[in-house]
Amino acid sequence: MASVLMAAPAAAQPLHWSAPIAQTAKSRIFAPLVLEGTKEAQALARAGYVQEEYFVSGTGAIYGEKEDGSLAVRQGQVPYHTRIVLIRPRDPKRFNGIVHFALQHPNLAGTQWGRIDSLVLRSGAVYAVAINGSDAPSRKASTPAVPVATTDLPQWFDAKRYAAFNIPKDDGIRWDIIGQITSALRDPAKGSPLAGWKVRRVYGSGWSFLGSQWRSWINFGFHDLYRRRDGSPVIDGYLIGISAGAVDAGHVPLNSTDPVKNRHEQKLRVIDSPVIELTSEMEAITNIYPLREESDAAKGGYRIYELGGVSHGDSGVSGQVRPSTWQLLDRRHGGVEPVPVCSVEDTDSPMRDVAQAALVNLDRWVSEGLPAPRASRMQVVGKDYARDAFGNPLGGIRVAQLDVPLVRYGEAQASACGGKVPRRNLKRLPVDASLIAQTYPGGRGDYLARFDARVDSLVRERWLLAADAAEEKRAARRYADQAFGPSRGDGPASAEGVLNNGAKWASEVPANWNGTLLVWGRGYSAKLGAPELAPANAKPLLLEKGYALLASDYGAAGWSLAEAVPAQTQAIAAFAKTYGKPKTTIAWGNSMGGLVTTALAEQGRPVVDGAIAFCPSIGGAVGMMNMALDGAYALQQLLGRDAGLQLTGVSDDRANGQRAESVVQAALATAQGRARLALAGVLSGIPGWTRRDSPRPAQGDVEAQVDEIGASFTFGTFLPRVDQEQRAGGAFSWNKGVDYTAQLALSGRRAFVEALYAKAGLDLKADLARLNGGARVSAKPAAVRYMMEHYTPNARPMVPLLSVQAIGDGATSPSLQRAYQEAADPAMFSTLWLAQAGHCGFSGEVLVASLRQLEQRLADGIWGNPATGFVAHQPAPMLRPCVRGRNCR
Repeated sequence: MASVLMAAPAAAQPLHWSAPIAQTAKSRIFAPLVLEGTKEAQALARAGYVQEEYFVSGTGAIYGEKEDGSLAVRQGQVPYHTRIVLIRPRDPKRFNGIVHFALQHPNLAGTQWGRIDSLVLRSGAVYAVAINGSDAPSRKASTPAVPVATTDLPQWFDAKRYAAFNIPKDDGIRWDIIGQITSALRDPAKGSPLAGWKVRRVYGSGWSFLGSQWRSWINFGFHDLYRRRDGSPVIDGYLIGISAGAVDAGHVPLNSTDPVKNRHEQKLRVIDSPVIELTSEMEAITNIYPLREESDAAKGGYRIYELGGVSHGDSGVSGQVRPSTWQLLDRRHGGVEPVPVCSVEDTDSPMRDVAQAALVNLDRWVSEGLPAPRASRMQVVGKDYARDAFGNPLGGIRVAQLDVPLVRYGEAQASACGGKVPRRNLKRLPVDASLIAQTYPGGRGDYLARFDARVDSLVRERWLLAADAAEEKRAARRYADQAFGPSRGDGPASAEGVLNNGAKWASEVPANWNGTLLVWGRGYSAKLGAPELAPANAKPLLLEKGYALLASDYGAAGWSLAEAVPAQTQAIAAFAKTYGKPKTTIAWGNSMGGLVTTALAEQGRPVVDGAIAFCPSIGGAVGMMNMALDGAYALQQLLGRDAGLQLTGVSDDRANGQRAESVVQAALATAQGRARLALAGVLSGIPGWTRRDSPRPAQGDVEAQVDEIGASFTFGTFLPRVDQEQRAGGAFSWNKGVDYTAQLALSGRRAFVEALYAKAGLDLKADLARLNGGARVSAKPAAVRYMMEHYTPNARPMVPLLSVQAIGDGATSPSLQRAYQEAADPAMFSTLWLAQAGHCGFSGEVLVASLRQLEQRLADGIWGNPATGFVAHQPAPMLRPCVRGRNCR
């Protein structure tokens, strides 16, 4: 093997860049940096940035290591075809001359945009991320059905878009991919996306494996190998994140075949560019061997930073979306599981903010010769850190969250996360209220004065950027509201009474009341019971966190929307007479109670500040029951003509439901019946996953999806009509004039139905014609007017409204949320989706996390990304939407 004494021949070869690869409805970027519909996408648009994908082709070498540690080319002229995602200013004039270059994680295509995102968008920089290989464990675990290696995933995701994607199986190609792409970004030639842009500096950053990759890039000598024409490096500085050189994972193998060497005691090589290492408390304690000596010189500069209150997976910014994880979950990838939802919040120790300031300091080090600030190491005692009275580690970078604490930063108990502890993530864990009172005898004002002063000093000392400091101060006010509430004073622990309409109300207020009142709206109940203050699995948790709880019994059972809204309104007024007006009042409720909550949010003069509707009938009675009628009608016409099914004017709900269930069970026993049941289920909006105790069927498993539809069909379509029609004074649902061929086309699920019809040997067109030719149902206008008033939403909430739904709810179809969202102002309405099935039944953790999501919207004025543990989801369209005052189909 020839020793490499100069730039490898592959380095001199020009890269071939494609034009930007267009996105269409059927062809999306896999594992982008920014996912559409997220807070990050909104920030990108506001900043005047675009996200583009390019394909890059070149040839590189596979390297080996000689006995003396020098490099040799083992195999040359190895072709590769990879991709780059570029985030850049739309207007080249905004470009500040800096390119940040990063790499995609080798396992499940993770990206790390959220570590420095706001810095890039504020500064006018460009950010580029490339796929440059995988790693041995990921390749070993990858299968064609469930690929986990990043190099296997693009073609699994979209075989057509990524047909040419090809990275050799030997990961030794990664080094020339890095070097060639950074060279092309540093000195962009014709055909490059940055051609004509004046690039002044390129910085490499990476976290975890990708931080280790930069360490190995430096130590193997590739930084010295890749040079510009004037001899200067193509990469001007490095930020190595959450990677410790004292462990195996702190180093990346040179190739995929050589034995892995123990490099634990290998110090970082001195190079002619500065390097900053930034670790969390998880890695800091493993750095047991001597590190490189710190240096202030721009050429050869080095800093080691350690930050407590964060672990390996934490950025310090809650709710950041991981695009590849969301995409893979949506595609039902077997290697990805949703992160558990916890009742305690993610850590706010600001790793992202510290990293952004470190990159600014790195740039000043390179461009001005001003060294980055120095920090002490974290204080280790035995096998743990020295800790303060709150239980937080001492030493390292002393951010305000650690120096002026309100919580302990630690790993949550499984009981706070639905029985599962999130791996490598810290949470904001509560401490005894007496400790907070002792630490801040002046209360809220005392705490905020100290916090603000510490943040201001961090800005002066160059540990924080001013814009990030302002955000931290805003967040501190929300946390202060939680920690320093008004308390209930002399008010009773509980109160109750009777309202003007005879409805009963009840409340419970903890001694540590935080000033927020939660007004619970119960779901449909055929019998009137005592006021339900909150779901049993959340009530103790909410009281412990300082929330006051209030509810009324509506004064009536059944579909009591006409009574429920005024009863809840009067209950809020009664509470204020006893305890004083709350700082914040939030209505929340489930199922029918979610519709009651929606009505409170839509009041012209709302008595609440925000609202959360869980598993709600948010489409309203008219639209929801019209859709149910379509499914019931299809079952009657295609499978149950002789079953005596009643569509409207039902005399006995239970008996009618039993007849319907008999038809459903008979249908499930034959291929013909299953196909027709699938059609009826699609027309009524029942998703292909509805049972809480069954796994989500694979996208192509049509038979399993029919079983799921069958399990919920009767409950989801033959709903309690008797009570509703009695209140309305007659039938308020209709299907006269509905074109079922058009409805199936609009559903987006025709292929699912066609597959089952083909297996059964049935004629789908004939069955649709049969539905279109059958006897239709008409509604009574006065009954429709009643249900429009009590209650069909207008989709114009006057206060922020959050809807929380399981993607597999067979009772209140997820399509109801989609219809409301399409009609509402996105500034006032948002949704959260859970990757679970069944109607309601949310854990206490989900209820609390949803509450935090709304509280953050009330505090910040904009919707944040879904809280940790929620997923992205786009349900099928609602086929019979009905919005009061606008349209009703």
